Amino acid sequence: MAYPVEQVWSAMATLLPYCSVCDVSVVVDGPGDLEVGTKFRAFSGRAGQTDGIAPAEGGMAGEIVDWSPQQTVATRLDATSETVVVRVDMAPASPGTTLVTISVEVTPHLRSRMAAIMSRSSYARMARRTVEGEIEKLPAHLALLEEPEG
Repeated sequence: MAYPVEQVWSAMATLLPYCSVCDVSVVVDGPGDLEVGTKFRAFSGRAGQTDGIAPAEGGMAGEIVDWSPQQTVATRLDATSETVVVRVDMAPASPGTTLVTISVEVTPHLRSRMAAIMSRSSYARMARRTVEGEIEKLPAHLALLEEPEG
């Protein structure tokens, strides 16, 4: 990315109440700074527009599982059928540019060994699509930093 690490960190390690790039709302469970162990709930769309579900209910439970400022942020999301950990690593590549590495780990909650074997390729496709999608969204997340707050 043709942005310094500080800007990429600000764009990727912020839990916005609503992210227009992702069309996702996040409600953090408590006050204070973000850090390892911070719990949150993620909702599709705006939190006030989640089909009448109050922000304290529903959504997907999440937690920050790694937090090294301007280096690494990783979140774990717990869905009914799987747990997904998304990790973003950042490192200065040259003055004013950042090497960004995004990885996704999917752990299915399957009951049988056969079901796990049969779904392995579908989880690999999902992880690949997630990484590609996150990389495509990086410029838009960085552009959000440049928009005036309103």
